Amino acid sequence: MTIMDKGVDDSTRSPRVKLAGLWSGQAADARTSNTLRQFLPGALEVQDRPPSPAGRWLLWTLLVLFLVGITWAIVGEVDIVVTAPGRIVPSGKVKSVQTSEVAVVAAIHVRDGQRVQAGEPLISLEDTAAEADDLSVSEQLADCSRELAWRTGLESWLAALDGVAAGASPPEPDEQDDAISNSILQQKQVEITSRLRGLDRDLRANASERDVVVAEHARASAKLEIVKERVLAYSSLLAKQHGARIKHLEMLEQQTDLEKTLPVLLASQHKLENQSESIAARIVATKSDIRVRNLMEIDRLVAQRARLRQDARKSRQRRKRQLLQSPVTGTVQELAVHTSGAVTTPAQVLMKIVPESAVLEIEALLKNQDRGFVRPGQPVAVKVDTFNFTKYGLIDAEVSGISNDAIEEKGHGWVFRARMKLATDEIVVAGEPLKLSPGMSVITEIRIGRRRLIEFFLSPLLRYKQESLGER
Repeated sequence: MTIMDKGVDDSTRSPRVKLAGLWSGQAADARTSNTLRQFLPGALEVQDRPPSPAGRWLLWTLLVLFLVGITWAIVGEVDIVVTAPGRIVPSGKVKSVQTSEVAVVAAIHVRDGQRVQAGEPLISLEDTAAEADDLSVSEQLADCSRELAWRTGLESWLAALDGVAAGASPPEPDEQDDAISNSILQQKQVEITSRLRGLDRDLRANASERDVVVAEHARASAKLEIVKERVLAYSSLLAKQHGARIKHLEMLEQQTDLEKTLPVLLASQHKLENQSESIAARIVATKSDIRVRNLMEIDRLVAQRARLRQDARKSRQRRKRQLLQSPVTGTVQELAVHTSGAVTTPAQVLMKIVPESAVLEIEALLKNQDRGFVRPGQPVAVKVDTFNFTKYGLIDAEVSGISNDAIEEKGHGWVFRARMKLATDEIVVAGEPLKLSPGMSVITEIRIGRRRLIEFFLSPLLRYKQESLGER
């Protein structure tokens, strides 16, 4: 076949036949090119080899992923959280049961984990010194009340003797019927009556003696008048020389004796009157002294009784504190003593009572740098350390309050206390709900807002830029 014949044949072929011939020609050329490339030197072979399409696809894929990441960083947002450690506590606070002084444990009435009612006995303490003090105070108070009773009765009796109102209130009904007080009162009455009767006898004896002297003085005065008349009569007879001189002298001597006797009798009368007045004054003074002393003792006893009653109340309170009772209805936890005879120290926490009606909440410690961003009402995600949150999940909560003042917490520095209200007090473990217990440690994540992802990456750069520009 000639060349012209070949051209005529190609022009007369169909398009399908032409396309098949083209592909077959290209394939033949590719095979010839690959065959020739195998015999070329290594450098020429690499230069002549066409680039692989996989590289182009990888490059475009990375470029698309980079653009998608940049777009997501600009558009996408993440939560801003503040992390704070804390623990689960009851809303009513755990009640601590403490001792007020050194004592010995006599009996333990509860066990750890036991539910108790308010007022139920927990631990009985034994304090020998408190019991001895209580007995001593009781005895002193009884003695004081008994003495006060009979002294008050004595005051009423002395007032009745003088016809005046009593200077002290009557004793209390329980003291008034005390047989010992009545017996002492009777003895005192007999003693005082005996003293007053002795003075009264002396007064009557003195009055009788004075009456005798007064009578003798009157008789001597009357006799003196008679003797004076007789002396006058004998003087007239002697003047007429009818009477005996001796008889006249006897009358004069008798008159002189009587005149000397009258002043003596009068002096004796005054002396006896003075003695009577002195005895009467002694009677009044004796009554007054007895009454004054008795009233002073009553005042002292009233003050002593008030002091002893106060001591008795303190002693009863001290004895009452020997029986420790539950302040609230709840559950016993952290029982510190387990043996009768153990010695307790003042302010020692023997156990804690978790209130039954208290709602569980979280008490977290906020750092100073986080305090300005946390507000009540913000949502909180709680991770309970007891349960792995990746397996058992998180518990929702909400910030309910924040303290106004910072406190120094060991290991954390100065922090603020934050209270968080739990959405539930249960967590699902192995398909069953399990109640949370007070004292469990938690990590709280407080969501304070949202920010774009690109801010997360640019924030360190911007901070570094701001700090570096301000340096010297």
